[in-house]
Amino acid sequence: MTIRKSFIATLLLLSAPVFALVDAVEISPDNIILPATINGSMTFKPCVGECDAEHKRARLTARTKFLVEGRAVKLDEFRRGLAALRRSDESYGLVSYDTETNTVTRIEISR
Repeated sequence: MTIRKSFIATLLLLSAPVFALVDAVEISPDNIILPATINGSMTFKPCVGECDAEHKRARLTARTKFLVEGRAVKLDEFRRGLAALRRSDESYGLVSYDTETNTVTRIEISR
């Protein structure tokens, strides 16, 4: 799991704009709460499984990328994938967000 997190974080940092500070957090899909529309704020706990971490909020924008099993999708399809993966103990999520503007740049869920 640690190697996978390091590899994903490295790829995300290399693909980020030069001046943005991007934080990538691996989380459980159960810890993701999405807004009704693309222009809302999502809530997530920056941990895997049950934990005492506080919820974080970050804004989604039209530039936010949604990935399910490595495939880019729209928000409605991402919601369906998220609902399906919540039932699996093997699933994980990765939220990348710009710490300066507090906007989500990418959300990925997978098994």
